[in-house]
Amino acid sequence: MLKRLVLAMTATLALAPAWAQEPVPRGTVAFFGLYLMNNQGDRDDSDERARIAMVEDQISQNLEARGFTLVDTAPVADKLAQVKNIASCNGCDMKLARELGADYSVTGEVQKTSELILAMNLFLRDVEAKTNLRHGAVDIRGNTDESWSRGYRYLLNNTIFRGEPRP
Repeated sequence: MLKRLVLAMTATLALAPAWAQEPVPRGTVAFFGLYLMNNQGDRDDSDERARIAMVEDQISQNLEARGFTLVDTAPVADKLAQVKNIASCNGCDMKLARELGADYSVTGEVQKTSELILAMNLFLRDVEAKTNLRHGAVDIRGNTDESWSRGYRYLLNNTIFRGEPRP
């Protein structure tokens, strides 16, 4: 019994580095917002648009509370308007972030499958390395302000900035 316990603890300790992540160095962030993929067809999505604005504000506040400086994305607004989904544009977000002088690009998307099932993604990309630094995905149940807030709060605290102090 003791032998199995020691073996299990050794295996756990060997895997611990895989679960650890280095803190993200603080810097400037170009937050390009969230994209809504509404699989419900042509239905009114004004509630979802309001929730997107709400969680975009929460994400911005969370990034600032963690010590990041958000850059103004207005100088690239015309280019942004030409992109359908900034979270999935083959790296165009990093090019725009570089234009703005940002260290990181943050984008996300919400896929509404039904009133009950939604999937959320959030991407933190390193502009210099031209790569995803962190990415998180979560499915939520319920299309409410609270479920959206919890979903993105979970992504920020438990995936993107896992192991770092919460603001």
